[in-house]
Amino acid sequence: MIVDIGSNDGNLLSNFKKQCRVLGVTPENVGKIAIKKGIPTLLNYFDKKIANKIVSKYGKAKIVTATNVFAHIDKLNNLMKDIKKVLVKDGIFISESHYFIKILKTLQYDTVYHEHMRYYSLTTLSKLFKLYGLRIFHAREIDTHGGSIRVYASFSKKFKITNNVKKILNKEAYELNNKKLEVFKKKIINTKIENLKILSEIIKKGKTIVAVGAPTRGSTLVSYFGLDENMIQAVLEVKNSKKIGNYMPGTKIPVIEESNIKKFKPDYLYLLSWHIKDQLIKIFKKNGFKGKFIVPLPFPKILD
Repeated sequence: MIVDIGSNDGNLLSNFKKQCRVLGVTPENVGKIAIKKGIPTLLNYFDKKIANKIVSKYGKAKIVTATNVFAHIDKLNNLMKDIKKVLVKDGIFISESHYFIKILKTLQYDTVYHEHMRYYSLTTLSKLFKLYGLRIFHAREIDTHGGSIRVYASFSKKFKITNNVKKILNKEAYELNNKKLEVFKKKIINTKIENLKILSEIIKKGKTIVAVGAPTRGSTLVSYFGLDENMIQAVLEVKNSKKIGNYMPGTKIPVIEESNIKKFKPDYLYLLSWHIKDQLIKIFKKNGFKGKFIVPLPFPKILD
C-alpha cells in the first residue's frame, strides 16, 4: 500500500492504483475528486488519530509520500512519529521539499510566505530523520517549484546509500555557510532597488505596466517592493481563477482575467510568476502582445 500525505485530487496516486493499494489523506474538498476517480481518500489532516485509523483499517504502508507538504506541517515531532507508525519496518518515506540551496542560488525569497514553515537542505533532513531512526539512502534534485529535493528514507538498512546522497551532502558542505547567507541578504536588497528603478523609469516615460500571475509568491514581491495601483495597473490571471475580481493583498491593484489585457493596452508585462517566464512570454506573444516583459528575479531585466 502507498499512502500519500496531502494527496489533493489524487493525481500522484492515480499512477499506482492499478499496481497496488493506495490511500490519500487530504483535508480539502478537492479530495472528493480523488474519491470519484476510485482513489480511497481520508478527508482530514494527517495526525495521530488518522495514523491510527490507517493502521487499524487499512494496515501499514510500504511507501508513504509527502510532496510539497512535509515542510508545511507545523507539529514536526508528531508528524515524524505518525509517519513511523504508518510505515512497515522496511518501508520507504519519500518527501519532496523546496530546496534551500536552490532558493539561495536563484534568489527565490518570494516563496517565503505563511504556509512555507521550513526550507530544507539534504544536510538538515539527514539530521532530522536520524533523530527518528530514518536513514536517507537516495536523493535527487528536481525542477518542481523552481527547484526541489526528492528524498528517499527508510528505517531499514537493506537499501544501499547511493552516490547521489554523498555528492549532494559534499556540495552542501561548501554552500551552507554564513558568508553565503550574507551575500543572499545583500542580493535581496539589491533586487528591490533595481526593480523599483526599472519601474520608476518606465512610469516617468508615461508607459503602462500590467502584471502577470497572482500566486502567493507574487504577493510577497508586491509587499516587499511596496508596489501599488499607481505603478501596476492590474494583475492578469487565467480564466476561472478564484482570484479574479479581488485585489492583490494590501493594495488596490485589481486581479482581472487575462483576456482583458486589451482594455489596458500595457507597454510592459511584469512577470510576478517569473519562475515560468519562458512559458508566459511564449503564450502572450502568441496571443498578439507586442510590448516588453519585465522579469523581477533573480536579476531584474527587460526582455523583448
